[in-house]
Amino acid sequence: MRDEVRVRVTRDLGLLDVTMAAVGAMVGAGIFLLSGATFTVAGGLTLLSVVLAGLIVLLSGLGYAELASGRPGAAGGAYAWVRSALPAPSGFLSGWASWGGHVAATALSALGLGAFLVEFLARSDTPFEPLGGRERLAAVAALGFAVAFHYGRVHVSRRALGRLTLGKVVVLLAFAGVGIVYALLPGPPRGLGAGDAQPGLLGLLVGAGVFFLAFEGFEVIAQLADQTKKPERTVARGILLAVILSLGVYALLVTAVLGNLPSSSVAGWPACEACSGTPEDFALVGFANLPVPGMRGAFLLVGIAVMWGALGANLTAATKTSFEMARDGFLPGRLASVGNRDVPIFALLATAALSASLFAFGLETIAILGSLAFLLLFSFVQASVVTLRRRERRTAPGFRVPLVPAVPIVAVALNIVVGAVLWNYPGAADSRLPAGALATYLGLLWVALGLIFHWFAGGRQAIRVGALAQPEIADVLTAAEDAVELERYRVFLPLREFEDADLVEFAARVARARGAELSLLNVVEIPRNLPPKAIRFRYVDDRIKGLQKVSRLASRFGVDTRPVVKIGHKVYEIILDTLREEAVNLLVTGWRGTRVEGERRMLGSNLDYLIENAPCDIAIFKTEGLRTPLQRLVVLTSPIWPLSGIDELALILAEEDHPAIEVLGLAGDPAEAERLKQEAESFLAEGHARGHSIEHRILYSRQWESVALQESAEASVLLVRASSPGGLRKFALGPVEDRIVKLARCPVLLLRKGAS
Repeated sequence: MRDEVRVRVTRDLGLLDVTMAAVGAMVGAGIFLLSGATFTVAGGLTLLSVVLAGLIVLLSGLGYAELASGRPGAAGGAYAWVRSALPAPSGFLSGWASWGGHVAATALSALGLGAFLVEFLARSDTPFEPLGGRERLAAVAALGFAVAFHYGRVHVSRRALGRLTLGKVVVLLAFAGVGIVYALLPGPPRGLGAGDAQPGLLGLLVGAGVFFLAFEGFEVIAQLADQTKKPERTVARGILLAVILSLGVYALLVTAVLGNLPSSSVAGWPACEACSGTPEDFALVGFANLPVPGMRGAFLLVGIAVMWGALGANLTAATKTSFEMARDGFLPGRLASVGNRDVPIFALLATAALSASLFAFGLETIAILGSLAFLLLFSFVQASVVTLRRRERRTAPGFRVPLVPAVPIVAVALNIVVGAVLWNYPGAADSRLPAGALATYLGLLWVALGLIFHWFAGGRQAIRVGALAQPEIADVLTAAEDAVELERYRVFLPLREFEDADLVEFAARVARARGAELSLLNVVEIPRNLPPKAIRFRYVDDRIKGLQKVSRLASRFGVDTRPVVKIGHKVYEIILDTLREEAVNLLVTGWRGTRVEGERRMLGSNLDYLIENAPCDIAIFKTEGLRTPLQRLVVLTSPIWPLSGIDELALILAEEDHPAIEVLGLAGDPAEAERLKQEAESFLAEGHARGHSIEHRILYSRQWESVALQESAEASVLLVRASSPGGLRKFALGPVEDRIVKLARCPVLLLRKGAS
């Protein structure tokens, strides 16, 4: 027996899953909204600015790759690393910058989505018009819908999201391919002129800084590190692949846009028509200029879909950051409050309100504000790499940034230079303050407000005593996976509660009879809009104590137990993955409770899903009303309910109390009765050899359900081996078995043979 309860976050994400999760967050509003803003300052060097921004982000990605791979408790992202590596108030500032950056990215996505929706529904006659009230109202509506979706917990799985992202990338590459091909063909004057002015180094750097926000999103892989298979390799590869793939998509799309813009709109840079308009029209005008029917509408639809996905991803990231900071005492505790729907509603509303407040500004201002926030955040990460490399003697495998501290120092220097030159971004002709200066002032105001709040909310003490301690839940997480003897027979018992001692005893008796190990599992289910480590330690501690109690009960029967608490998003997926990973032979479970899982309300309970999809045998034991010692077991057989399999479970149940065993055969004619008698002969002989009192009766009836309920009314347990209902639900329970279990006045034990 093992008394120690393992606690771990489920690792079910592979390289493709995490890469697509990051690409889905990265390839969003940036390409549709920021290419025009970049062209305004970079002109003919726009493509080079995009590449430079990608290279700067790649350096930051190296730091994320080291900190998120191969270190115990590494998941959580920049805020968690900086808090543990650097002195206060660095931890607070990194979280504050992360929240502000994601708020800006949320606002940018919503405002761009509003502009594209208005353009799709009511086409404007003049391109490059400034954003008006209609676009901002549409942005408010889009943000409101996104908040409602989050509150309603409308989410798709990571794997499904990965497939959608892959499809999105393919569509964008198709647009880029068509645009590049048409740019090479003869036609009306398109693209940049050879005699246009060149921006120089300053324009190149400012353009890179503006487009920098388009690469935000790769850090989602760091947040998923504790859910990733083999994170020491997968996390680093995923980050690098996501940045490189996004850079490739951006470069191709920008090339296609620049090659198809009417020459009249870009001639005379920087005093061109496209330079003075709003940036969201830049890419649209380029693709609308293609002589392809429906290209403009298709581009708008793709942009709407992509920006909706980016809006959801950024809103989730911002909400998670504010929630975690509130839980650690850096923000008001109200933001850490989770309502009845398991959603941090106040953190969600605060994030949405801050994002909506940015709708008063232009897209360029919002983009620069977001870039400044992430440049600050990534600088903190690089400093953490140097500090933790000196402090820790890490022996675990994982990615390592080369040439430390040289590479982090270069990365920080580039971040500082790019952030400083963003002040030079110009404003519209009628604006009182250039967009770069306005964004810088807003950024400084955000930092000042954060520091003031932090100081009066306890930051003075934090500065004196150093960084805050890690959340308690991190102390009980098990990093290493247990070795499983796959050749050994395995009995698996997932538990939602810990009060059904009869179910535990039955599973232990079966494990003892078959020389098996008994695996005990409790799943802590959390919504997808919360990080796994956001749960309270006390909540997990209650699960640990419950499994310890169950493990001690099972140990009385002399069986080896392996109790595990898993933290994840979907109970039934976690159980099914465990069944496959551990090659489980028999799944033991109780009957349906009164609670139906919300995410499967339309399809049935978790039990129904497990019955249909489990690759092993399932013993379903409704223990309500079970009384010991057992007096009478009724084993039900019929032409569709065989005796094989359920007979062995009957002997296991009868092992201690030696109750009377009655094999009740339901037949429609003498031929069926004779087959049932022959089937029962070996079981009767085995039972008599073990000293049990066994009776075999045949009843002629086709009303199996009513006869079963009547004959089992006084039984201690009714046992049935379920048959397949056929059709699409081949491995589900049939309606007759389902009603028998529900209506029987005694405990019922069902056996269903495995799906594979």
